[in-house]
Amino acid sequence: MLERSHRQFVEEALAGVVLLGPRQVGKTTLAQDIAESRDAVYLDMERMADRQVLEEPDLYLDGQMGRLVVIDEIQLVPDLFKALRGCLSLSFSLTNLGFL
Repeated sequence: MLERSHRQFVEEALAGVVLLGPRQVGKTTLAQDIAESRDAVYLDMERMADRQVLEEPDLYLDGQMGRLVVIDEIQLVPDLFKALRGCLSLSFSLTNLGFL
């Protein structure tokens, strides 16, 4: 299980954070805990409904300005990385959009 001291490090990151690690160590739990403590939207790419929300990622993510966007299991939808790259570049200049 990830130590909760990692939470502060993650929350202080600039525009984007990727949580990597072996199975069952608490990555999803940490992401959900952070999402619950701030204005955030949590999307799980194992859920078809959440995948459908991101069928037009630029449009959806532009509507989330000012919020933390948590995308769990993003590796299941590799095309999202292209959209996130553009959003991350934009958020560095606007400093009001974050991804976990």
